[in-house]
Amino acid sequence: MAATKLIAMHQNKGLNAGEKFQARVDYVENPDKTENGKLIVGYACDPWSAASGFALMKRNYDAFIGKEIPGDIIAYQIRQSFKPGEITPEEANRIGYETAMRFTKGNHAFIVCTNTDKPHIHNHILFSAVDLKQQRKFRNFFFSGIALQRLSDIICLENGLSVIKPRKPSERDRHVFPKVENKRDAVRLAIDVALSKQPKDFDLLLNIQDIIAKGKGPGYERWAKKYNIKNLAKALIFFQENDIRSYEELAKRAADSSKNFSELSAGIKAAEKRLDEISALREQTINYAKTKDVYVQYQKSGYSKKFFEAHKEDIMKHKAAKETFEKKVRRFQAPKNSMMSFSRCWFRNESITQSTMRQKRKCSSTKLQNMTSTAFSIRILKKKKLACKAESAARLDRSVCGGLGA
Repeated sequence: MAATKLIAMHQNKGLNAGEKFQARVDYVENPDKTENGKLIVGYACDPWSAASGFALMKRNYDAFIGKEIPGDIIAYQIRQSFKPGEITPEEANRIGYETAMRFTKGNHAFIVCTNTDKPHIHNHILFSAVDLKQQRKFRNFFFSGIALQRLSDIICLENGLSVIKPRKPSERDRHVFPKVENKRDAVRLAIDVALSKQPKDFDLLLNIQDIIAKGKGPGYERWAKKYNIKNLAKALIFFQENDIRSYEELAKRAADSSKNFSELSAGIKAAEKRLDEISALREQTINYAKTKDVYVQYQKSGYSKKFFEAHKEDIMKHKAAKETFEKKVRRFQAPKNSMMSFSRCWFRNESITQSTMRQKRKCSSTKLQNMTSTAFSIRILKKKKLACKAESAARLDRSVCGGLGA
């Protein structure tokens, strides 16, 4: 009885055909496995230089077709294993040679290496993918492995050996791996034992018996078991990571965590409140800066109602901002290095600026009045001067006329 397998050997990236095949030849021709090379035979090649011979045939074939195909098949390997104690190494080597000759029909060079390092004697048959004429290649046709197995069975029957009886897939023996206990299984077993005691201290657990009594389906029951297992696993991991060994220590840590949470929550709320105040103050500051010019114009207009109606929104925003700043100033009476101190100085400068502007307006109005009165006086003097000149000319004319009449 012989089991066979056909394997294609491709050319690996970065290795030429000779390097790839030489590694396989060195493995199958190991003297420790072949009785110091006695179980090695070849056809149309030297078994000890088969790698270089096969590589030369592959290069000649590439030159014949005019191209080199990356990752091309350089050789094929046949593994032929026999039943332990049924055949001798010499007979296995002879059957392997006959199998290779009849499978390749004598058109491909090959070597046969019989290995005896395992309880079952087996052959490694390596044959070149290129034929002896170096013009064609072996084609791995469909079901070639089945054809090889049938040929091997025929040769075994001819030599009085048993063959493998074909069996249906349902009749074949399936390898059953032994179940290995791991840590996860041990944890699950411990959780199942804990759940069987129905602990009352864990509120996160679901009572499976109550779920069954309520008439829930098997799917819900399966989910509840997984839920309990996950929560217990999380609790056990937490206890191990924090080195908790008693319920009193767990209660103490829970109280400390609750206290810490309350403090953090109060601090967060205070910070959020302060942020809201700062945001509102910032908004009022921006509104004050944007509406300052409009309010100044409103003051210059003498608080005109018409101007107020045209710019009502900006004026109201400015007044609201001033009220906010005044409240902040009253709230913080002596802030030396704060924004309120800056606002107070700002208001003072603003009042000083407004009073200065009023004084300037008064001075300008006084100057204007003086200039107006001066111009009026000059105009009167000019009129008086012209009247005097006219009167003098009239007197001169009267005197001249009087003289002529005399």
